[in-house]
Amino acid sequence: MALLLYNCILTFLALLASPVVVAALLLRPRYRLGLTQRLGFLPAEAVQRFATQAPLWVHAPSVGELLATRPFLRALKHAFPTTPILLSCLTPTAYATAHAQVSEADAIIYFPLDHPWIISRVLRHITPKAFLFTETEMWPNFLAMLHRQGIPTILVSGRFSARASSRYRLVSALFTPIFRNLTCSGMQTQADADRLIQAGASPDRVFVTGNFKVDGAVAGGTQGQEILAALGLADRVLLIGASTHLGEETLLLNTLRRLREAVPRLLLVLAPRHPHRFAEVEQLLKTGGFHYHKRSQPAAFPLTGIEVFLLDTLGELVSFYPSAALTYVGGSLSKGPGGHSVIEPALAQVPVCFGPYTRNFATVVEELLRDGGGFVVRDEDSFYRTALPLLIDERSRREAGARAFAVVQRGQGAVERTLTMVRNGIESRCTRNTRNT
Repeated sequence: MALLLYNCILTFLALLASPVVVAALLLRPRYRLGLTQRLGFLPAEAVQRFATQAPLWVHAPSVGELLATRPFLRALKHAFPTTPILLSCLTPTAYATAHAQVSEADAIIYFPLDHPWIISRVLRHITPKAFLFTETEMWPNFLAMLHRQGIPTILVSGRFSARASSRYRLVSALFTPIFRNLTCSGMQTQADADRLIQAGASPDRVFVTGNFKVDGAVAGGTQGQEILAALGLADRVLLIGASTHLGEETLLLNTLRRLREAVPRLLLVLAPRHPHRFAEVEQLLKTGGFHYHKRSQPAAFPLTGIEVFLLDTLGELVSFYPSAALTYVGGSLSKGPGGHSVIEPALAQVPVCFGPYTRNFATVVEELLRDGGGFVVRDEDSFYRTALPLLIDERSRREAGARAFAVVQRGQGAVERTLTMVRNGIESRCTRNTRNT
C-alpha cells in the first residue's frame, strides 16, 4: 500500500512539474545528458552485451563513490572473471569519469528514474545476477522489483547517518520493507549497522565491513621529503593546507601569522584544490606580503626565509604528508564541496583539522573526532586554539597522529570483507531460489 501511494504521488508530481521540466530541458542542454537512459532506453550495445549473460550491476551515484569503489570493482572482476559488470551512475560527472577511468566495467549507464514503468522496461532488457549499491542509495521501486524477481540486493560500504535515520523514520511504512528485504548489507561502522537494523533490516544480514575510501588511500612515499631537503626546508615545522577552496587560504594565512609568533620555524605548504586558482592564490600571497616559493619555480639556493610553499602542481600533495606536523583538509569550511580526503594525512600519522562540512567523509571524520585524531575548526580563532598546542607540543602531536592512524588502520580490509559478504549473499540467495523451484 505504501509503495502504491509513493507511485501515485510520484506520477502526480511528475505531471505537475512537466512544464517546468520541459522548459529546463530546452534551455539547459546539460539537463538533457543521459535523459533517454534515465527514462529506460538503454544503449543498444549494453542490451546486447547482457542479453545472454546476467551481469553484476554496481551502482556508484557520484564521483566520490565511484572513485572509492574502484578497488572493489577490481576485486570483483578478479573474483568473478567470467561475469560481466554493469556500472551505473547518477551524475554526468560520474558518468564521464567512469568512461574515462573505469576499465573494469563492461558497460556504463545512467541509473534509471525510480518509476515502475521505467524500471520494468529496464529489467525486461537486463536481468542482473545481483545488484550492489554503495552508501545508502535506496530506490523503492527498483529494489522492490529486484526482490520480487529473486535478484540479490546488496548494500556495500554502506553509510546510515543519524540524520538519514530520522528522515527514513518519517516514511517507515515505505522503507522498512525495503530494508528488511535486502539480501545483505555491509556497513562502514557499527553505528551505521545499528541504525540500519533499527530501521528494519534483518540483524543476521547486516555486517560491519568497513569503508572503501580507506582501502583506496595511498601512502605518501618520500618525494615530498626529498623536495623539502633539496630546498633547505627539511628542518621546518610543516602545516599543510590541503585541497583548499576560496576563503580557506585566507583562514590559513591569517592563522599562520599568529602561529609563527610562537613557532617561528612554521612553514605553510599550501595546495589549492583546483589548478585554475593557482594564480589567484599567488596574488593573495603577494597582496599579504608573504615570503613564498612556488613548487613549479626552480630554486638555485636554499629557501630558508620563506613562510609559504605554494604547491602549484598536481599529484604531489600526498608525498608531503609524512613530513607534516599538522594538516588542514579543505573543501570543508562551506557547504558546497563536502570536504576532501582526510584519510591520506591520517595514514601518515598526522593530526587532521577540517571545517564543519565533511559529508564526503562523514564516517571517517566521526571516528577521528571521537578518538581524538581529528579536530573541527570553524574560524581563525578556533583554528589557532586547536593548532597551537599541537604545534608546540610534539608529544601531543604524535599521540593525536597515532590516534588518526588507528582510525584508518581499523578500516582497512573493507574490500576483502565486502567481497566475502557478496559471495555469500549471492550463493545463499541462489541456493534458496534453487530449493524453492
